[in-house]
Amino acid sequence: MYNYTRQEAADKLNISTRSIDRYIKAWKIRAKKIWKIVYVNESDINILSWETPNKQKIIIKQEQINSQQTTENTVNNEEKAVIKKNDYDKIAASFEKVFSWLRNEIQKKDDTIQNLSVKLWRMEEIVKNSVNLIDYKKSQFLLEESKNYLNKEVESLKEEKEKIDKELKYEKTTNKLLIFFLIILLIVAWLIWFYKI
Repeated sequence: MYNYTRQEAADKLNISTRSIDRYIKAWKIRAKKIWKIVYVNESDINILSWETPNKQKIIIKQEQINSQQTTENTVNNEEKAVIKKNDYDKIAASFEKVFSWLRNEIQKKDDTIQNLSVKLWRMEEIVKNSVNLIDYKKSQFLLEESKNYLNKEVESLKEEKEKIDKELKYEKTTNKLLIFFLIILLIVAWLIWFYKI
């Protein structure tokens, strides 16, 4: 729970409020701001107080307490320190487990993100190198148009060839007839000339 203000946490840890702000920025202490007052997490402060050795010693004025009470207090403080140390070890072990599990999870996520980014890059390359559907349809349409146009041209050329073939046949037959008539005329002319002589 967020029970301590910055000043109370600084007093408990025997540090300045600037150090508390640094801990908050370094994510060592969780904080929550309500209006203008910053509250810090009590468990984080307790963990930090266990880590600092000077907080586990209680400073007692020698004028107020005799030597027997001092020894009892130091024994009690040492027992408290041992208990706190054991609690701290348990908490640290559990945090270490959680931290290692989270590190493994983050590594798995990083691997999947890297694999997905490689797949995405490959897909982008495929998309860049491929032709989009509209261009493909357009090229197919133009290809069909050109095929139809070429077929029409071939048909018209075939028709013209047939016409030219017919004209050539006609000219050949007329040439043969003209040659035949010319030969006949030459024979007739030769016969007429031969009989006149």
